[in-house]
Amino acid sequence: MKNPFLHRLEDNQRSDYVSSDCSINRLMIKKLPIYGVDDSIEGLTVKEFFNTQLFIDEIKKNADTLKIELDKETEKRLPIKLAEKLSSDDSEASECAIQIARKFGKRLGLLFLALRLGEKQNRDARKDWTDEHWAYWAQIEDIALVGGLASGNIGKIFKQEIENVFELAHKEPYNILLYENSAVAGVYGCATQISEKNGVNIVMDFGQTNIKRSYVTKCAGEITDVKTLDPYLSQYMDWEMLSEEETLKQAKLLHKLLLKAIKDTYKTAKEQTGIEPNREIVISIASYTVDGVINDQRSGYAKLSALGSNYAECLYWDLSGELRKDVVIKLIHDGTAFALNFSDRKSTICLSLGSFFGVGFPDTKLIWPEY
Repeated sequence: MKNPFLHRLEDNQRSDYVSSDCSINRLMIKKLPIYGVDDSIEGLTVKEFFNTQLFIDEIKKNADTLKIELDKETEKRLPIKLAEKLSSDDSEASECAIQIARKFGKRLGLLFLALRLGEKQNRDARKDWTDEHWAYWAQIEDIALVGGLASGNIGKIFKQEIENVFELAHKEPYNILLYENSAVAGVYGCATQISEKNGVNIVMDFGQTNIKRSYVTKCAGEITDVKTLDPYLSQYMDWEMLSEEETLKQAKLLHKLLLKAIKDTYKTAKEQTGIEPNREIVISIASYTVDGVINDQRSGYAKLSALGSNYAECLYWDLSGELRKDVVIKLIHDGTAFALNFSDRKSTICLSLGSFFGVGFPDTKLIWPEY
């Protein structure tokens, strides 16, 4: 069936774009599809019962049992520390880690079961979805899980718990796909959009938590190396500003940070490879974006709209001047970037488990103008 979550601009019939109606963070589980698994989430929206901060809070609450030392510097790395504890020789710590992963895996199972069944109470609570949207979720075969929380053994536990929930409900489950390089899936997805056959290209991932930096080397059209660099901490991520003046101030600071991240990545790539990077810079961003225009209402990057109607153009002008070359900026919605890894699987939805859920569709068509 036609994907109701994909749209096209009237003046651009080539490329698809994903708008905010695809978000499942605002979905409310008004009625649980099955009881006795985790009844506490009934009546809550998805962002209220599943997000990275909730996962971190659960780890902090059990830090003593997990034998994890807490400090503000490493809070964002706590999911990684929990993953390490899953195979710990300390049986108490490993069991605690398993139970935390299982708790959130069960919640994923309940969410997916609710999406599969599309019961009336849950449909009524999601006003911007029609029967067509629910029907699309019902007929999907695969859900690909990517992002930090879906990595390694945590992802495997999530998959098992999701399948357990569907088994309890006696319903046919989605086929859960896990991505081997889940934490950097966005980078690999962006790499598919590099048109240059040879050389080095800068690929960035502007997330809500981190600004991931990397460069990709290609030879005869094939990717031969993907080098990830230390990320920058995302800053100026407040969603709501008190005034237009404050919004503009924060937007300028964020823009300055993003420019520095790109320029530093460019410089490092040149130093490490001895090759001048190509002009294409492919960027995944945690914002709905259409032809370089980012959503001005949602995510910490929305404030960048205050700098101009088209943020890709803002980056183009500033980077072309500072790098002294005519660059090409390809700005991609992060969920779409993740989904590009699964372009051979059409009956699939890609969910990134980052700060919140990101959604992407492998059947999204991206056709860039020739530069």
